[in-house]
Amino acid sequence: MRRFVIQFLIVVLSWQLVCAQATASLQRSKSSKQQRMEKELRDTDLEFSKQTGIRRLEAWMEFFADDAVIVRDGKTITGKQSIRQLYSPAFANKDFSLSWTPTKVEVSKDGNLGYTYGDFEARIGQKISRGMYVTIWRKENGKWKAVLDTGSSPAQQPREAN
Repeated sequence: MRRFVIQFLIVVLSWQLVCAQATASLQRSKSSKQQRMEKELRDTDLEFSKQTGIRRLEAWMEFFADDAVIVRDGKTITGKQSIRQLYSPAFANKDFSLSWTPTKVEVSKDGNLGYTYGDFEARIGQKISRGMYVTIWRKENGKWKAVLDTGSSPAQQPREAN
């Protein structure tokens, strides 16, 4: 009887070990899947910046969803047509350039929503503006589209009066 109990305990403990390893493996694969989705979104954000530098306004607009929103100067600009109208004058200026690099990327577990944030640089001639941006993305027909974008420049230090 004692031998049976020991064998039974060995079987139960072995089964628990197998289950624990399967669970750990499943968690690793989810983590791996999450990493792949986040790399895909990071690559999309980097390509968005690259193409905007090359093809300017047309590339900028290509990465936005039809119902996208830009938050700028405390106001919301909604829809691609309104976003195009807002940015057309800037991109029409040949001295204007805009680039950015994501420093953080995260994607929801179901892979339908994600966000990126990082540093941006806007130039007009010799004038350079730097700051941080946040973009919220949604997966549409297998492609990431920006649904909300905003940026902020560092707070300016108050100047002393002369």
